[in-house]
Amino acid sequence: MARAAAKRVSSQNASTLATLLYGFLISSTMHVLFRFVLYRSTASTRHVVYFVLTEALAVALWLQLQNMAKSGDDLAQGGLTAYMFDIIYVTWAVHVLSAAISSKFWWLYMAIPAYAIFILYRKALVPFVLGGRDPLARIFSALRGGSGKSSKDSGAKGQEEDATQGMSKRQQKLQKRQEKGDPRVQVRRR
Repeated sequence: MARAAAKRVSSQNASTLATLLYGFLISSTMHVLFRFVLYRSTASTRHVVYFVLTEALAVALWLQLQNMAKSGDDLAQGGLTAYMFDIIYVTWAVHVLSAAISSKFWWLYMAIPAYAIFILYRKALVPFVLGGRDPLARIFSALRGGSGKSSKDSGAKGQEEDATQGMSKRQQKLQKRQEKGDPRVQVRRR
């Protein structure tokens, strides 16, 4: 059974890496074709440097993903692996759009560090430094017309709504059945 799962992951990884290879070929060819052949007058040393640096970064991430696939890791997992794919996809978009439409699309690359700062804020700063209280959430809630109160300030009903808000529909249904005492729902005790 484990070998079947490993073979499935291996075939998915091979397919993913082949797709990445085609994506690199297409985006690089389009960039070179548009920037250096069709719109030669817009090409500059700065554009060449941008292209080489960002392409080198994306290729380095691709090589890292290849090494991960060789070691048997699942490339469909989340976390840093997904972030590597996002960086590669943004690089492709920037290359094609900046060559075909406008050089201002290089600014789209700023989405990568902006997203990294957002994740660092949500996953590290709020839970560990701010004790779970998110001041930006309160500000945005107040701007949207909410009370700006945290879930601790609201009553028990608000806490129940917050608890069920993060659950899937199936989990909410099972919780309601459990509250009614339905024998089909069993609570595991450790």
